[in-house]
Amino acid sequence: MSGYALGIDAGGTSTVAVIADGAGRVIGEGRAGAANPDDVGADGMAAALRAATEAARSAAGIRADLETAFLGVAGVISEDDRALVRSAAAGLARRIEVDHDCRIALAGGLSGRPGIVLIAGTGSSCYGRTADGRDWRAGGWGALAGDEGGSYWLGVGALRAAVRSADGRGPRSTLEGPVLAHLGLTGFDELLGRLHVEGATRAEIAALAPSVIAAARDGDEAAAGLLAAAARELAGCVRAVAARLELEQVEVALVGGLFAAGAILRDPLEHAVTSLAPGARLVDAERPPAVGAALLAATLG
Repeated sequence: MSGYALGIDAGGTSTVAVIADGAGRVIGEGRAGAANPDDVGADGMAAALRAATEAARSAAGIRADLETAFLGVAGVISEDDRALVRSAAAGLARRIEVDHDCRIALAGGLSGRPGIVLIAGTGSSCYGRTADGRDWRAGGWGALAGDEGGSYWLGVGALRAAVRSADGRGPRSTLEGPVLAHLGLTGFDELLGRLHVEGATRAEIAALAPSVIAAARDGDEAAAGLLAAAARELAGCVRAVAARLELEQVEVALVGGLFAAGAILRDPLEHAVTSLAPGARLVDAERPPAVGAALLAATLG
């Protein structure tokens, strides 16, 4: 590669831009606000992309034109999606390519090697790519249709376990207290109004995931069951991708805040993956998605 390459991770919360030099070294990073067009519109996306890129250029201390750019954006699937993002990114570099955020997460997680990435944050998804360019994605269908094993899914599970405990329909669970406290309630009689009249955002419900993890560590049966179920769902995504791409021996990079839970999730996940996809090996992500985007941009030159 000659010149400078730009990688951008455009998310629903923040935008991260990274600039790499001709040797592939990261020389500047910049951040801005949300850039998901579904949340901020095309103009808001364009503004965030420009702000993050200019911050990265300033950090790198360069004024020269950027040769190539690769953008990873959540929800980008169709050519219409890619065209919208390219339009918002016009002028950032001489050549611009766009794909979904799973692509850059894989590129960063395995430093450009083919394999699989398993993402578990607010939602969940799994994506794989082979050395010859074949790819497949499983999961990532949003809160209503999927995202099993992610923080929102765990948060909904915490709500259900808590009310079953309170009703006496399920095992007693220590999740009752954290659920009430998190939602600012004094009792479960207030729950319907809090959820359906005042409203609880997706982020608020997803923020119950740490309570599930803490309760599982303390031996709570319902919480431990939720984490075991999450592990099975996530492993099922790995199996689907590995099977579709005929990957018998493959690295699986773990990306997303939920994996900060550590062994309480990692252990059942490794057991479930070994059972469903024996040739898959879980590894920690090597680099963040924005750097993965820069690595992909460097291949365009």
